[in-house]
Amino acid sequence: MIRAIGVKKSFEKQHVLKGVSLDVRDNETMVILGPSGQGKTVFIKTLVRLMEPDEGVIEYDGVDILKLKDRQLQEFRKNIAFVFQNSALFDFLNVRENMALYLRMHRAFREEEIEERIVDALRVVGLQEEVLDKFPEELSGGMKKRVAIARAIVKEPRYLFYDEPTTGLDRRNSQLVSELIGMLKKEIRVTSVVVTHDILLMREVSDRVALLKDGAIFSIGTKEELSPETLNYLYETGDE
Repeated sequence: MIRAIGVKKSFEKQHVLKGVSLDVRDNETMVILGPSGQGKTVFIKTLVRLMEPDEGVIEYDGVDILKLKDRQLQEFRKNIAFVFQNSALFDFLNVRENMALYLRMHRAFREEEIEERIVDALRVVGLQEEVLDKFPEELSGGMKKRVAIARAIVKEPRYLFYDEPTTGLDRRNSQLVSELIGMLKKEIRVTSVVVTHDILLMREVSDRVALLKDGAIFSIGTKEELSPETLNYLYETGDE
């Protein structure tokens, strides 16, 4: 279980997170929904200490990760994977090298085992081995996103974080990504946190939804509990 309590983050005089608290249950898909510029990406990055909050507590199964030392933090991060909004593939590495990088750096696998895990992960996201030798610039936006998800699941994480996974994708590729998020929850029983402004994605993948506006969560519940009035209030400022 993930528990964030009173998380605050400011950049100079701009208060981005204003005491955010949220519980994420094991094996659920929690969607953090809101317009652009409300603090969603900052919050998800604090959850994995890609950003350090100014105040608050962030616990995984009762352990406050903000108190972990470097070596402990490295060990903790073996359990998590993060899919960035822009996919964050290394342009100078081909798909095989992008996907193998973590396994080569952090785990003692033979090259044959690494190749097998990479191919298996690609198949999960609907890609064939022929993409392994391609570089990111040769891939479409949808393929980049699927490679980024495949790279994440190669780690066999317990917790999987997605930052705006459908941004920049057409409807077909957005649908593929939403199907992948749902499938991974069932196949590898991963706990997922999805940050998005995409209401359709939220409706397709969420178990529960946290609505974040102006750096604070003002509502948490199921998608069935969301009223049109609540969504209108959420999106009355900012870009949908």
